[in-house]
Amino acid sequence: MSRLTSVGSKYDPLAELDIDELVERLTPGEIQKLLDECDPDDPHIPPCMRSKYTCEKPATGPLDRKHLLDYINEQALNTPDIPDVVPYVEGTVRGKKWIEPPRQKETSIFDEEIELDIDLGDDVELALKGASTDDIVDLAGIMGLHSMMNQDQFHASQSEKNPKADPIGWGGVTKATPLKVFPKEEPNRTDPDDVKKKLASNDTETKSVNLNNVPVSENQFLEIFDALKDNTVLDELAAANTTMTDYAASQLVTALETNTALDKLNIESNNISPQTLAKIFESLNVQQSMSAVKASNQQAQFLGNKVEMAITRSIENNKTLLKVGLHFEYGDCRNRVAVQLQKNLDRIRLKRIAHKLAQRGNVTAGYFAPPPGALPPGERRKKKEATPDSEYEYYYESDEEETR
Repeated sequence: MSRLTSVGSKYDPLAELDIDELVERLTPGEIQKLLDECDPDDPHIPPCMRSKYTCEKPATGPLDRKHLLDYINEQALNTPDIPDVVPYVEGTVRGKKWIEPPRQKETSIFDEEIELDIDLGDDVELALKGASTDDIVDLAGIMGLHSMMNQDQFHASQSEKNPKADPIGWGGVTKATPLKVFPKEEPNRTDPDDVKKKLASNDTETKSVNLNNVPVSENQFLEIFDALKDNTVLDELAAANTTMTDYAASQLVTALETNTALDKLNIESNNISPQTLAKIFESLNVQQSMSAVKASNQQAQFLGNKVEMAITRSIENNKTLLKVGLHFEYGDCRNRVAVQLQKNLDRIRLKRIAHKLAQRGNVTAGYFAPPPGALPPGERRKKKEATPDSEYEYYYESDEEETR
């Protein structure tokens, strides 16, 4: 039973009565009036009780759709039309008739005759009057007027080796240049098992292996990378779009730590995780013999800050890398990697210059000549060890490295 509670200090005689007892005392008319004043948006009341409309007619039975539509059509046909105030008479015009205003004739710029008074000189005017269409096209190509000719005419006017284009003229229709049909590129037919045998036997003719777009199983990758550990001939390995996984890439990390002959590596478009990529770049610092690595478009679109910083530190510790094909999201990593690659290129350039000077028989000439009062080589080496790392550390290298 629900009970009413008094609010405030004022006494309410109905406060002690039950709600159910109060409802029983109401008449049907009072209950209906109470329902009419209810909130129509109250979800606790059934929808049939929220509506103010109440139909008091007795039910006629279940819904008969066909009978209902026939009744509606019959009522529509029997209902008379509303009579017009003014009866309609055919042919009679009432009101003001709309007349379309006359349109002005559109005049094109090309229809108007424009006279240009340009003095080109007697010689130029005489030459242009006797010039043919091909001569004017060649002249327009020399002057760079590309809008006066198509692509074939332009290339034909630039070089005598190109064939002359079809004479279109000024009033002709420009035709599309037929497309050149190139033969389809043959698929890569490299056999992974054959590659494994050649790498295991250390074949002297196998200096480059191309496995791009070749479906290689994980077991075949494991055997190839196991044979790569002791191989001393292979110079370039390309394995792009070969569905390489992390497990096979971890075996590649072990092979890179022991292999000293591999110079270029391409593992783009594979399923290698960012953490395994960081291990691959870290393994390159063991031998420091590789110059180019491509590893973009892997499983993860973005490597993450920790992985990019780890790869950046590995590249900064590498003195032989010259090209790195990898997308860095953060600008600091891109900048640091670019600086390190430039330093490696400068190091090679300095060694090449020193080698040329050594061949001439004058090692200490030119830029490599020690300034007056310079320290001996041993002291300079100690000075370099005490100097912190900087962007220009390769200028403090010993004389033995410079003259190699």
